Amino acid sequence: MKRFSIILLLILMDLAALNAQNLLTNDNSLVAIDANVPFTIQGSVMNSGTILNEGALRLLGDWDNSGDYNSVSGTFSLLGENQIFTPGDSEYAHLAINSTGVAVTSGLVITKSLELINGIVSLTPDATLLLNNEASITGGNSSSYIDGALFISPRESFDFPVGSETEYLPVTLSSIESEDSIGVQAFSSEIESTISSELDSFSPNRHWVLMGNDGFSVESISLPIKNETFIETEDEAVVAFTADLNDPLKIMGVPLVSGDLNEGIITSSGRIIAGYYVLADQSVGGPPITVINVVTSLQDGKHDFLRIENIEFYENNLVEIYDRQGVKVFKMTGYNNQDRVFRGKANVGSRGMLETGSYYFTIQLTGSKREAGFVYVKN
Repeated sequence: MKRFSIILLLILMDLAALNAQNLLTNDNSLVAIDANVPFTIQGSVMNSGTILNEGALRLLGDWDNSGDYNSVSGTFSLLGENQIFTPGDSEYAHLAINSTGVAVTSGLVITKSLELINGIVSLTPDATLLLNNEASITGGNSSSYIDGALFISPRESFDFPVGSETEYLPVTLSSIESEDSIGVQAFSSEIESTISSELDSFSPNRHWVLMGNDGFSVESISLPIKNETFIETEDEAVVAFTADLNDPLKIMGVPLVSGDLNEGIITSSGRIIAGYYVLADQSVGGPPITVINVVTSLQDGKHDFLRIENIEFYENNLVEIYDRQGVKVFKMTGYNNQDRVFRGKANVGSRGMLETGSYYFTIQLTGSKREAGFVYVKN
């Protein structure tokens, strides 16, 4: 009879502020929180029954859910100190974190919104957080972020408010192409890897892991720069990557730095895939390049493509070509004088053979090392 009196109270007392010390439900229990009803629990909840929330559930203690929690249209706010949150098999529509800290002990799925107001959300090693069905996330700063593996369902771009147990290390992924969820986790530790010859060193302070199934790609990744004293100048700062810790770190794409080496953001473009990412200091050596600036359609073995001698020493180069009106007609990273070349055909815009004439090219090599000039195309 006591259980049914609780249900009746929550349904009928519309707009009334309800409070409870602790809430314990058994397998046959049903607790329904009516719309517009704020229900504050000062202690903890152990739910093995069913909780229907159309109001505002506010919890100061721990949450242990082995039953069924149905958010409906209700909100769930964590307002306590060092709370333990065990989600169970339920999904959560609206969850707000305004706590001194929350430890999530198993997989947590958000279907509509996650609001980070205060408190670090720490995921145990076996726990993940998934923002499903285009769920949004708001907030994210040095006092409120996700410490653990944050996954999102497929969407065009996303800002990941992630960090380690000691610092906020947010990541932005742009132009995401994926059929499955992808995730990011940040670490304040040195990655256990070697480096390729194109790098001098890499950050001893932090690294990130990008997770996902085969077949996804991202156009660019943006990482924070925080007091990276191992990098001498901004021109030498790059994003380094390896898909396997047994393989050496290599430069990922052409970097763009905003801010400075004390506090800034570095963005690297290219085909960003699953693996390990870290800030690194590139080796600025390399021989000068020579551009053979004539391209014809004769296919006689002489000027079949735009030959750039020594480009292979700059593996993460970027070649761009513009017409006389300044319209970009060609763009390619990793130009190599073999299968990645310019043959007088546009790959931006019309994607057809270009008209005979002179075109302006730029070649980004490493950091501020850049070449530019004209190429004559005869088609």
